[in-house]
Amino acid sequence: MLFSYLIGVLSGVIIASFFIGKELYKYYVKNKIQSTQLEQLKQNKKIDEEENE
Repeated sequence: MLFSYLIGVLSGVIIASFFIGKELYKYYVKNKIQSTQLEQLKQNKKIDEEENE
């Protein structure tokens, strides 16, 4: 009885950590894409300012 309880708890923790990790990875990818887009925008702005001078 105790053994099956421990197996169930372990399974629950594994499944929960999988979904938490999945959400964290989504957030990481979204944040990485936004930061690279922001850097490109800053670089384009610098290039435009240099051309206007």
